[in-house]
Amino acid sequence: MTDHEPGGRSPEPDLPDTTSTTDTTSTTAAGAASTDTAGTADAVCTPAPAQDPPLRLAGAGQMLAVLPHLLGYRLERSLVVVVTALRPRSSLGELVFTGRIDLPATHHLDAALGTLGFSVKQTVDSAPGVTLLTVVGYDLPARPDGEVDDDAVTALLEASRRLADATGSHVHDLLIVRGVRDGRELCPVVSGGDDATEGGCRWEPVPPARDVPAAADLVLHGRSVLPSRSAVADVVRRRDEAATGATEVALSLLDLAPDRMDHPAALQAFADWVHRGTAPTARERACIALVLHDRWVRDAVLARWLPDLDWVADVPLPEDLGAVARQLRPWPTTAYQEGLDRLLTLVSQVPRDLGGPLLTLAAMVAWTRGDGTVANEACDLALEVDPGSRLAGLLRRALEVGLRPPRPAGVRRADRRAGGRPGGRPAA
Repeated sequence: MTDHEPGGRSPEPDLPDTTSTTDTTSTTAAGAASTDTAGTADAVCTPAPAQDPPLRLAGAGQMLAVLPHLLGYRLERSLVVVVTALRPRSSLGELVFTGRIDLPATHHLDAALGTLGFSVKQTVDSAPGVTLLTVVGYDLPARPDGEVDDDAVTALLEASRRLADATGSHVHDLLIVRGVRDGRELCPVVSGGDDATEGGCRWEPVPPARDVPAAADLVLHGRSVLPSRSAVADVVRRRDEAATGATEVALSLLDLAPDRMDHPAALQAFADWVHRGTAPTARERACIALVLHDRWVRDAVLARWLPDLDWVADVPLPEDLGAVARQLRPWPTTAYQEGLDRLLTLVSQVPRDLGGPLLTLAAMVAWTRGDGTVANEACDLALEVDPGSRLAGLLRRALEVGLRPPRPAGVRRADRRAGGRPGGRPAA
């Protein structure tokens, strides 16, 4: 259940204290807070809903081609761990988790991979059968002759095996990736569970995404690729100063005539924008920002948008607000990015100190839909805006320890039929 402040629904919006500021640093999505050894981590939980057609991948090269689409940005100087769950009585496997961390110094590789241990262990425990790890090292240190440093490869291999042993999985593939003039090359260190480096590293090109059908399917589902991880942060933190100025004028007018504040109309305008693309007026933006500072309203939106969060209890609302909240549609489990982008656009159009609840909603949507990168950035910004936000703080902790989001009911039923365990329950 969501925590609430005592006293029920207050007549005044619960606005943040704009006089207090805090400096925050990025924290990892799995394991522990960022240190010099690991940097920023992003986790993507990738179980598709049962009704979606599966993405077919053939070989390590095709997997590498789709990783930027799963994570949302091009990969450089990174470590990536992919967990594949083999289906019982089948030769097919399902990508159920993808985690990425910054590439550390060679002597910190073991500690860095260890930060993903909780997430990987939770994924392995919830899988119905055997799980396999694919570990990818992007842009490992190179020797003067341009070849990858042998010590770095050995350290990564040992760290990968320790991660597999600690989580009850198996290292199926260990891949080294480097940049070349016309793209990327990969060298398999472990392939199919066997040592593949006898006689030296054999480099082969990574197929371009345009040649991989699964990448095209991801694009059709809204999975675009930004140039870098910092570009993801820029999207979350963008500002529309002209629209913000108009919203501030509308807020001033509402201060002069508070009786013009129409809570149900604001909630309806919010839903129309996120789900249909009907742009709110400056006055509607002001009302939306204010009404969502009521915790009961925010949680009512969450309960309708994300019904898979069965720990969000029914919340008491006035009948007029409750009627609008009950009409909100669940957030789609696929092709969710368009609505999420509209939500972040709205954040950019309201005064920064009023954007906390909108950012927390965006972070929750991104987390439940498996987009750890956006969830991390939105949660960090929400806590910068309002350091006292309890829901954002709980989500930050869930991201730090790599807690998997709840799986939709259809996927949980499929897990039970296959004999698997449903995985962890959210802690917020």
